[in-house]
Amino acid sequence: MFRIPLFLAFAWLLIACNPADFAPYLPPVPPTVAVVTPTPIATEIPILTPTPDAELAFLDKPPDTLRVLSYNINWDSIFPREQGGNHALRSYERVDEFRRIVKTIDPDVVCLQEINPNRKPQQVSDLLQEALAETGDEDTWQAIGRRDSFIVSRFDVMTEGYELVTPNFPLELAQAAALVNLPDEQYDRDMYVLCAHFKASGGYYDIILRQRQADVIMRQIGDANTSGDNLDLPPDTPMLIMGDFNIYDTDPAYHLVTLLTGDVVDEERYGPDVIPDWDGTDLADALPSHNGLGDETYTWRDDSGPFNPGPLDRIIYTDSALAIENAFVFDTTLLSSDALDALGLQAEDVILDSETGEWDHLPLVVDFRLIDRRGD
Repeated sequence: MFRIPLFLAFAWLLIACNPADFAPYLPPVPPTVAVVTPTPIATEIPILTPTPDAELAFLDKPPDTLRVLSYNINWDSIFPREQGGNHALRSYERVDEFRRIVKTIDPDVVCLQEINPNRKPQQVSDLLQEALAETGDEDTWQAIGRRDSFIVSRFDVMTEGYELVTPNFPLELAQAAALVNLPDEQYDRDMYVLCAHFKASGGYYDIILRQRQADVIMRQIGDANTSGDNLDLPPDTPMLIMGDFNIYDTDPAYHLVTLLTGDVVDEERYGPDVIPDWDGTDLADALPSHNGLGDETYTWRDDSGPFNPGPLDRIIYTDSALAIENAFVFDTTLLSSDALDALGLQAEDVILDSETGEWDHLPLVVDFRLIDRRGD
């Protein structure tokens, strides 16, 4: 049988594709922001006020709310090394720390990033289920994944018909998306969740790819809000976009503007701007502070590097359908020894490497209440 050499097949593919698929572009930015080549800036080591024991109520989940957790866990660090199947970039062991964090937070829906794409979803759901079983939680957890992002839930998750549509060209990093089937006896609607991990680094093409990711997500949200095409959601369906957005203070970060306002940059490829919320307004950004106190909102830091701490991780939501009852960036280093003992935590649980004091991402938690559509 005649076979076309691989290099010829690839060359033919390049010719057949629209050249615009490979054309770089720089996303537009607000008039007050200049587009510059990203350069490192001096790291500002944050000094935070310890959380008083009297303020530990930030951990309490208000009644009739859904607790969501977004967490970049640093390449498979939460899975035992001996289990196998870990990503080649795995460098840290945080199995016990993650278990303690999850038991304390006790979430309902979780968005995890930097998990080996080859890992079976059952391994991820088992991890949550085993950790929470120690608290008496008897729910059967489910997980779905796309690339390195996984949605994990104590409720059923449905992906068929709810996936994020991402063509192969141009390069667009896929994200996990699912409809979370909330219990009918408690909620009158289900919730649509996008778990995203945006391209890291601050180079020219990194900025381009982050913007493309945001444009693709907005195309999905616009599709969900209107009848026809690939995705239809009932009106007033709560929607969440959460994960590691890699929003740096060294580049325009216009992809955040797109995610909040529906301003699509490449309209020729992804369609016109969309109105992202059901009530005709922008989406909202939770942006909570550490342990629900003070003004610090960063979710990532690296004291050994040249970049400032920042809120790289976000939870964006339809505030016409969801209201925040409680929110916090979880920081165990701010808790007293008495509080840590009472909660079964250790001060360094949120630190990437307790021996070296190396930081990375922190858990981001929000308690949402579904807003009554009747307004009463």
